[in-house]
Amino acid sequence: MSKDIDNKIMEQLLQIPAEDNTIEFKRLGDGNAKTIKIIESIVALANADGGMIILGIDDPEKTKYKGMKRVFGIEENKENYDEVGRLIQNIIPPLINIWPPMLIESVNNKTVAIIKIDKTLDNFHSLDKHVYIRSEKSNKKLSPHEIVNLSYAKGFSCATDELVDVDFGLLKTIYYEQWRKKRGIVNADIKQVLTNTGLAKINDKGILMPKFAAVLLFALYPNDLTHHKCAVRFFQYEGTSEIISKTPNLIGNPKTIGGPIIEQIKNAHAYVLQLLQAGIKMPASGFVTQYVIPERAIKEALTNAIIHRDYHIKRDIEVKIFEDRVQVESPGLLPANITVSNIGLIRAEKYRNDLLVKHLREFPDPPNLDQNEGIKAMRATMKESNLYDPYFFTYPTLPDSVLVILRNIKRPSEWDKVSNYLQKQKQFVTNTDVRTIIGNQDTVKVSRLLSLWVKQGSLIKETAGSKKTTSYRLPNSLADYVYIAMKRNPSWLFANKNQMIEK
Repeated sequence: MSKDIDNKIMEQLLQIPAEDNTIEFKRLGDGNAKTIKIIESIVALANADGGMIILGIDDPEKTKYKGMKRVFGIEENKENYDEVGRLIQNIIPPLINIWPPMLIESVNNKTVAIIKIDKTLDNFHSLDKHVYIRSEKSNKKLSPHEIVNLSYAKGFSCATDELVDVDFGLLKTIYYEQWRKKRGIVNADIKQVLTNTGLAKINDKGILMPKFAAVLLFALYPNDLTHHKCAVRFFQYEGTSEIISKTPNLIGNPKTIGGPIIEQIKNAHAYVLQLLQAGIKMPASGFVTQYVIPERAIKEALTNAIIHRDYHIKRDIEVKIFEDRVQVESPGLLPANITVSNIGLIRAEKYRNDLLVKHLREFPDPPNLDQNEGIKAMRATMKESNLYDPYFFTYPTLPDSVLVILRNIKRPSEWDKVSNYLQKQKQFVTNTDVRTIIGNQDTVKVSRLLSLWVKQGSLIKETAGSKKTTSYRLPNSLADYVYIAMKRNPSWLFANKNQMIEK
């Protein structure tokens, strides 16, 4: 039975048509340079979103071999394999529980090693004092400036914890009073209250100063009191794309909404819903686009963006409304253990803006319950409205932000069949597969459907030579497809392979 499990995993690995930012195939080959590159990749993957390195299988995009002939195993160079285990100890801070890797025996008696690397939670890992990060299919060495900026974008450093030169009197507003009374705090000196609640601190010169989180929570005009940008900007467009020219397709003037966080969330909700309820009137035809995106989905997307954004990056949240979608882009990458693949499925192990999350819960009618309910609600309400799931895009597609797309398009029955098949049975499909799934043998029509789904972000195209062998997958990391094959549970696969037999 264990052999059957190995064969199943091997089958899934060989189906992956290309490397990406979370997966890499490596033959051990000859020479020490090969092992150093493997260690650099481990560091780069940990500093990005984690992933897997498959030792003993040739890169599917570079090899001339097909199928099992791509499997060379760690037996190709056992000395290099052992050297990888030794060099891993040079990573600072240490990466635990990644060596020894999981070993898979193929049908040709070659052994493949799978190194699983978790996403780092609170600091960059380095090798020989160099920090690497995974880009689309390669590793990038970061400069000191890039390390500082990315440490904020990833949530290792937090701008809302920083002390700011703002008078405490400017924080004693109606919002401060609402928060204070809701918490049952007696009407004491604001400096003492904020100190006791972690919203103020004495600096290295002995001066008590408020934290930036306190300014965001209570000040009437936080955007004007510091050098940070902390507003939401709204843009509405004719058509389905942004046209940059002498005559842009922007409708009206962009709207900027600022103010304390609790008020900003409420006003942003009201404004975007007002726009969506009015629709977009096409000047030529007079046709008005009607929006069917659920109110709950819009609210959750905005709330998450405002609460969890990176306030170090000097850029406002941008909400762009097109005929076929609403997209919300917020500065900062997904923090801690959260990735595009697991967002909404697991809880975050830490928050970027922990003070904001904690204290927003203490307002009357808080905008967030901090129960991991937001993304789940977005998906559920979109599905109830027969719309496509929300799509999330971030690094490496976007260097330092998260983009959420809510599509104003009813999903066809063909999409349900294809997406369900991808999720439950197979991780990649070709035109031939889709024709079988939807029961339509028209190659041209299926090609158009696939092109549409790629264009709108529902599928990712993986080219592997001819059109007949072109594969398509859902927009998650390739590394997840081994996990999906094992019932979508990464820790289960790598914690104890023998448990799969019992399951």
